[in-house]
Amino acid sequence: MKKTPQVAAINDLSGLGRCSLTVTIPILSVMGFQCCPLPTAILSNHTGYESYLFRDFTEHIPAYLAEWQKLDLDFAAVFTGFLGSAQQADIVSNFIREVKRRESETTPLIFVDPVLGDNGKPYITCTPEICQAMKKLVSQADVITPNITEACLLLDKEYCGERLDETAALKLVKELASLGSGKVVLTGVRSKAGMLANLAFDTSQNHFYWVEEPAVEPYYNGAGDVFASVLCGSLLAGLDMQSALEKSAFFVYLAAKDTAAAGLPVREGVMFEKYLKML
Repeated sequence: MKKTPQVAAINDLSGLGRCSLTVTIPILSVMGFQCCPLPTAILSNHTGYESYLFRDFTEHIPAYLAEWQKLDLDFAAVFTGFLGSAQQADIVSNFIREVKRRESETTPLIFVDPVLGDNGKPYITCTPEICQAMKKLVSQADVITPNITEACLLLDKEYCGERLDETAALKLVKELASLGSGKVVLTGVRSKAGMLANLAFDTSQNHFYWVEEPAVEPYYNGAGDVFASVLCGSLLAGLDMQSALEKSAFFVYLAAKDTAAAGLPVREGVMFEKYLKML
């Protein structure tokens, strides 16, 4: 039997609120991958709550990665999310270079979700230094998944709003591709009334992909993490980009629809657990 492929998942760990590692670990696991977490920060609950405990993990990351290097791990992918400082981004960038240099039967997938902001506002941790460091990290990626806010931050553009027509959305995706990633996925585009689109551009094939699902209101914390986790697992499993986008968008739609019907607070995230068997 083949060994279960390992994915280095670099993100924050929030004890409450479905997001980041508490979303990625179960999703990648049920899709057939061993999720190996590296926490960039540890929180009692995510920052969408009024109060939370936050502990930066930066000082521990080099020693953490040093232990991984001793074990001679062969990662099928590196999947990055929230990075709390430019220093963290530099450490992760060096780690990715090491993973790429390692001799392996398969080329590792470098999947970067550039967590910088949402709804037109940068997160409190998003400094100009982090934006610059994130640009360097994005240039090393095979796949990136920014939302529109993050796309504008990466491109040093004024926030253009969530409602974009197809022409404007495709232009934004092409501009993102100039940062160096092989495949760019732009999430959360309100292309028309009542619909939410996710689109992708594959630079090697010069081809666009577009997927729409009915928009579910309100927009829940962590929904982007769910989407990115399913997309990463789908691409690793060998799905083409169109199929991977459709699977990820539909999964989030089903979970969000149930969550809205249950009247759950936005901060609790989407109830994705019962749909894991679909993956």
